[in-house]
Amino acid sequence: MSTWAVPERPVPPINPVDERAALDDRLEFHRATLLLKCGGLTPEQLALRSVPPSTLSLLGLVRHMSAVEAWFHAYDERPDDQYFWDYAPGSGKRSDVVDATRAADDLASYQASVARSRAAVAGLRLDAASPGEDYTLRWIYLHMIEEYARHNGHADFLRERIDGATGE
Repeated sequence: MSTWAVPERPVPPINPVDERAALDDRLEFHRATLLLKCGGLTPEQLALRSVPPSTLSLLGLVRHMSAVEAWFHAYDERPDDQYFWDYAPGSGKRSDVVDATRAADDLASYQASVARSRAAVAGLRLDAASPGEDYTLRWIYLHMIEEYARHNGHADFLRERIDGATGE
């Protein structure tokens, strides 16, 4: 992989049909925004860290969001592989270590995590409680949108540091 592809980013409608559509649309916008910030960069650029002593990098953000998507995975009640942690299937250990040579694996892992999230909650009501938790699906959507928005802000600064690119 020489560079990551630049994805299309859906624009959320200003008049969504209902609450669920509004949440889905906004979450998809933020998912695409993260990948947009990574688009066109080499694996080495994706692994560049921000400012010492921080270990923050775009690749690290993608890996982190792969793991955070697991909030949705709970609804399918299957074991979570967590192969996005420490590059080892089933690893429960999580670190800030990124490996530029594994950038394609990280992208595939992120995409698989998002696909699993979509499938796990398809057709569920927003008031559906997360298995074994007090959280509802509505709360998880709101939390995930907040999580992406915060990290997309980080991604803005990281991208600007790498090649000067700014914007949405």
